[in-house]
Amino acid sequence: MDIGRRSFLKQAGLLSLGLLPGHWRSWSSPTRPHRCVIIGAGLAGLAAGYRLKQAGWELTLLEARNRVGGRVFSHALPENRNLICELGAEWIGESHERIRVYCQEFGLPLQLHRFSDHLLRNGVFSRPGQWSYSPAAKTAWEDLMRQYPHLTEEQRREIDRLDWWTFLERKGFPRKDLLLRELSDSTDFGESIRFVSALAALAEYAEASEHNEMDYKLVGGNSRLIDEFTKRIGRENLRTGAMVTKIQQAAGLVTVHTGTEQFLADACICTIPTAALGRIEFDPPLSAEKRRAMDQLRYARIIKSSILYSERFWKDEKFSMISDTTSHYFFHSTQNQPGSEGILTSYAVGDKAEVLASQDNSRRQAHINRDLIDCFPQAARLARGIASYAWQTDEHTKGAYALYGPGQWYELRPLLQEPHGKVLFAGEHLADWQGFMEGAIETGECAAASLSGD
Repeated sequence: MDIGRRSFLKQAGLLSLGLLPGHWRSWSSPTRPHRCVIIGAGLAGLAAGYRLKQAGWELTLLEARNRVGGRVFSHALPENRNLICELGAEWIGESHERIRVYCQEFGLPLQLHRFSDHLLRNGVFSRPGQWSYSPAAKTAWEDLMRQYPHLTEEQRREIDRLDWWTFLERKGFPRKDLLLRELSDSTDFGESIRFVSALAALAEYAEASEHNEMDYKLVGGNSRLIDEFTKRIGRENLRTGAMVTKIQQAAGLVTVHTGTEQFLADACICTIPTAALGRIEFDPPLSAEKRRAMDQLRYARIIKSSILYSERFWKDEKFSMISDTTSHYFFHSTQNQPGSEGILTSYAVGDKAEVLASQDNSRRQAHINRDLIDCFPQAARLARGIASYAWQTDEHTKGAYALYGPGQWYELRPLLQEPHGKVLFAGEHLADWQGFMEGAIETGECAAASLSGD
């Protein structure tokens, strides 16, 4: 019987690291506590650190940024500090078991934060129920969802070789529907669906919740989870502003170098994106195949622009809108947060993200408000402030999250997962829930389990 991509990866996660739980015992010394250096203090690194500390390991977490959290970045605009938006990782899904377990363990409440998509296309504004895909596209989609659980491994590999646009076209989607899916689905992957592995896309939709894992948000902001991990790991075990320059392995130990310090450990877990990983010198060096995989994996170009308005003129708390404008996708970021003011966020991807990123805040705000003029002409008048972050300009990530192109899920991912001696790798780019906070946590836990035997 065939199994889903995520079920398979959960079973194979430790094997993909080259280790089984408890395998560390053949590496370790029984006469002293084990020590691990974790590179990156995003959710993957924090989850790994938390699990290892529970197992009695000594830890040092090295973070190049001057803050902990990586791509989790809750923000309050100065014009209204009572409202929170997310300039980084956003969604907690119905199927995201691990992050929900941590929220419960740490006493962090979740609230429903689902959307109801409107559509703005060629200046025509349609409310939910007023727009839809064609009968032909709906039938083709139902067939895909029905067939997915029964795909063989060879069929999955064949699908992976195609891009999502081509795959849907071959399955009978008319061009009008393909253009609509381009607008909608590209927001999930951060680039045109012409650049996305069809298998990665198909699995995303076939195995996701009804709302595509856009189900919950953390009350008070996702950074609260970062704070709770940090407290439990201990700030004394965390160093920010510490960029790793070199990783050496010799005599059964790992030495991690920053600009000013060296850290000796029994093992290292590296959780950073491939752009940052490529700047580290390895001794012995990484394989040529792994280096090529690091160079080939792209990260999504995404800019999130959150505008504070003096009133919630969109009326519907669940408001979201797919559009063919440069601003691309709009959603209400302050759903169920108190007050009459509200934040509407533009989520633009790919080339559109580059256009908006090239503007200063004033021009960007004006541009986004112009994109709303066909449905909300009052937007410009009610705007009070903007906060934006273009992830493709981030020096540490060079993008928002990993984007697997045609053929890359089977080709690149195994190479990127492969351990390098006593250096293990984790992060959302290696996850079954790739691109989500859940995926980062799962890979961090998996790496920690391979060391601790849990």
